[in-house]
Amino acid sequence: MLGKQLKLLRESRQKSQQEVCSALNIEQSTLANYENGKRIPKIEILIKIAEYYQCSVDFLLGIEKSGKTDYANYQMDPPEFALDFKMRLRDLMEEQKISEEEFAKRTGFNYEEKDSYLYGNRIPSIEDLIKIAGALNVSTDYLLDVSKRKRISVEEEMLLQSFNRCDDECKKYLLAKAGVLCVEGISAVAAGEYGRYADEEKKSRPSSGTGGIGA
Repeated sequence: MLGKQLKLLRESRQKSQQEVCSALNIEQSTLANYENGKRIPKIEILIKIAEYYQCSVDFLLGIEKSGKTDYANYQMDPPEFALDFKMRLRDLMEEQKISEEEFAKRTGFNYEEKDSYLYGNRIPSIEDLIKIAGALNVSTDYLLDVSKRKRISVEEEMLLQSFNRCDDECKKYLLAKAGVLCVEGISAVAAGEYGRYADEEKKSRPSSGTGGIGA
């Protein structure tokens, strides 16, 4: 899923692999391997990619609609991050009254893996980050401490499900259209014409026969 998201974002922004690599200071072969699923970026690189595309880490991982998150002042100090991550997990578990055994069961971690996060200072892999976010019902951006919002809303979840039902061409269309709709929608609200605007936009959506939202 991550590889497809990375390729989809790059193509929707009309960027070449070389342009992206220059901005991220990585090799073109590395990005190609990310996009075809042969390699998974480390957390630090994932955050750089999210900053470059101005989207959330959750969106890159395919678990949230595209939302702009401010990474401008984000810097990762590995030892400090690992300690903060451990404390954030323990606070969430206490808040939700989740025992260590239940945490291990939900994540599928063995005894050593569970203890490495709850008692040690371990930076999670992307796979483990997704498992932990799912187990504690929070966003990965919240776990990474780049967002104070713990989870997505019901409306965002509905949008995400609709987006994931689309084929790749429809997703490109939706991503390209989203920025335009935000500007046009705000203007329509200010002019008191949102109802008419929404009706017109609904009629302009791709039909189910073209792999659109109704697919």
